[in-house]
Amino acid sequence: MSTTKRAGAAAFEDTMRDFWATRPVRPRSGGKVGGVSAAIGLRYGIDPILVRVAFILAAIYGGAGVVLYLLGWLLFPKESEPVPGMAKPRPEPTSGTLAVILVLLLLPSVLWLISSPAIIGLAVGLGAFYLIHRTYGDRNAVLAATAPATAAPGATAPGTAAPVPEATQAGENTWVYPGAEQTAAAEQKSPPAWDPLGVAPFAWDLPEPSEPEQPEPEQPKRRWITWGTLLLAAFAGGLTSALGAPLHISLTFALGTIGLGLILGSFLRGGRGLIAAAVPLAAAAMIAAMMPVDTYSGEIGEHEVHPDTAGELASDYQLSAGTITLDLRGMEIADDEEVTTSASVGVGDILVQLPENVDITARCKSELGDVQCLHSVASGGSADQTATDLGADGPGGGRLNLDLQVGMGSVEVTRG
Repeated sequence: MSTTKRAGAAAFEDTMRDFWATRPVRPRSGGKVGGVSAAIGLRYGIDPILVRVAFILAAIYGGAGVVLYLLGWLLFPKESEPVPGMAKPRPEPTSGTLAVILVLLLLPSVLWLISSPAIIGLAVGLGAFYLIHRTYGDRNAVLAATAPATAAPGATAPGTAAPVPEATQAGENTWVYPGAEQTAAAEQKSPPAWDPLGVAPFAWDLPEPSEPEQPEPEQPKRRWITWGTLLLAAFAGGLTSALGAPLHISLTFALGTIGLGLILGSFLRGGRGLIAAAVPLAAAAMIAAMMPVDTYSGEIGEHEVHPDTAGELASDYQLSAGTITLDLRGMEIADDEEVTTSASVGVGDILVQLPENVDITARCKSELGDVQCLHSVASGGSADQTATDLGADGPGGGRLNLDLQVGMGSVEVTRG
């Protein structure tokens, strides 16, 4: 067992060392923000659009995608300015100023992730990147050129004059300079000025004609990935809904199926049509998760209530989307009478207008939106306010209890 553990640790260390030596390089062109998605796509042969979608989805669910992108921006080098004579620009590390900014952004983000369940998304993202490098690390791997060029034998250093060769005496009144033998040999191998019959032996030393390069075959369009994934996503969402799961759970299962299709398509170079389905489905899942569970009555529209007596006021009003307006200014309540009603809207607004003298206790809640509960005001996520007001005449004049809740929208309670 210990030998297996050591072998596994050595393989993990080798993979991480290879990743660091051949890590993606952010290109000078083609990037949208920091070039991280383009760098990963070029390094591992994956469509950069699919990489961007993965970052966006990871950012929506918990914010792990933001941390992963900032880490890539910090750790991946950037392609330098092209240099004449150099086949490929040398990567250069992230500038010091930008590195400080990225670290300042990463510190609160990582601390927030550690204290929330979103840390699971960060771990899954790092694990997926490790598996991608293990599988496709040999694609487009380029080591950074760090060793200085070595001078060729006999080459002179820059700025120094080349030594003048000395002549040697081959015989009486005959001097031979270094290189004269090579010059004579080159003159002997040069073709004659006039050779109409082509009898010179080197005149027939012609290069063999090379075969024309065959064009690369076009990649087949794998549309089956898109349609197959959409069918599986519809089946997953419908099955979970039939089993009694809430709407946002069914949408999450469908979105997860599309995510798996995007991962498969990134390796098979297909499934780009899934992007158009993933973005609105993710937005719908977020909206459904914010909506109260008991607001799926299926009704959509405007609902106005103008009761004259307490008996005309229903105990509960519900809408999936729209506006509920309770105009209670003309409603009569006896001094010893207590009336309770509630209203809930999935996406929309609740407006309540109260009589002048009735004693009121109201609870106003919005999962995402604004709340004005008499004199109590709140906004943002999970805005929840409770207000009690005895009216202009003080205690007495009947009592009214309100429980108002929206998933996304506003709640407003005013008097008079």
